[in-house]
Amino acid sequence: MTAIPESHHDLAESPLVASLSTVGADGTPQVTAIWFVLDGATVKTSLVTSRQKYKNVVARPQATLFIIDPQNPFRTLEIRGTVEVDDDPKLELFERVARHYGEDPDTFPAEREGRVAVTLRPTRVVAQG
Repeated sequence: MTAIPESHHDLAESPLVASLSTVGADGTPQVTAIWFVLDGATVKTSLVTSRQKYKNVVARPQATLFIIDPQNPFRTLEIRGTVEVDDDPKLELFERVARHYGEDPDTFPAEREGRVAVTLRPTRVVAQG
């Protein structure tokens, strides 16, 4: 399945913290907690180019986003896919993500220099619970 099932769509639409897994240069998985937004059939996040997560997706453009239902830890959504990285010079995606989580992007204490828009295009979706 490559689409998020209706039964788990709430997990992808809610402002939950998710784990983004990538593969490092030595083949070791790297996992980072991220904020994200659902954009149609894709998932988007804003990354800083100085971070390892960015370097990993540029070198190996595959990733997995994993979300756990905070009300039921046995209900999960795993989105595996290919990654596309685009410039975000006006920080439009950063602002969208911050607002999705109830933050004011103008006062939110996050790094702004070197931000890019990262899109995860699902190749496999696994919904449990």
